[in-house]
Formats: sequence, structure tokens, C-alpha cells
Amino acid sequence: MSLRDQLQTIYNDHGKLTPALVVDVARDLDHPLHNRLEWDDLVAAESHRRDQAHDLIRSVRISHVPGEAPIVRAYHAVRDTEDEYVYEPVEKIAADPLMTKMLLADMEREWRTLRRRYEEFDEFWHLVRGDEAAA
Repeated sequence: MSLRDQLQTIYNDHGKLTPALVVDVARDLDHPLHNRLEWDDLVAAESHRRDQAHDLIRSVRISHVPGEAPIVRAYHAVRDTEDEYVYEPVEKIAADPLMTKMLLADMEREWRTLRRRYEEFDEFWHLVRGDEAAA
């Protein structure tokens, strides 16, 4: 049974699909998804703390105009190696042409991914055009 089939079965059985529900169902040692999740509490706890730290870093906003509300993230993820990202201060990225180029390449890749995911919805294009008009 494919992953999609397994997830669809959970959805069909419960009328919804959430990460918490998938974890609960997969707790059964015999469930096909059981081995796809980390059950070692030490490893899982460390991963959760990394997720929390990630959220903390991404939550910091700064303003480039004194006295105005924070409008941009203070740190952005920039590719450090092929498989790893590090967070750099936005000021350092702006001052470094290579980092700026890398960040713009990531932005373009994310935009294209978002576009592929939602382009068939007219509402998506209304949102994009509305944001462009507001800018």
C-alpha cells in the first residue's frame, strides 16, 4: 500500500487528516507508517527543540526605518553547503552579492513551487494581483 493510500485510509477512517492523528494511528507497532516515524524520545525531543529554535529565529522582525513597525525578518536562511542552511542577518546578506544571489535563487524556487501548487485556482491569481496592486 502506498503512502498516499495509507494516509487516505486514515482520512477515510477519521474524517480528517492531521499530523497528530497520523502519529496516534502509527503508534501501533504493526501499522505500516510506524517505521516512518521516530519513536526514540531522545531523538524526537531533540528534533522538536530544533523546530522550536527554527521558529524562534524566523519570528524576529526588524524595521529599516527607526520608529516604524518591524517589517522584515532579521535573519534569513542561506545555503551553507549543498544540504545545509544557516541563518544570516539580513544586513549581511544585503551587503554580500553572493549571499544576495543565493537568497534570490531560493525566493525564485519557492515562488515557482507556490505557483505550480496553486496556479489552477483563479483565487490564487486574484490574491497575487491584489498584493501587487497594494504594493
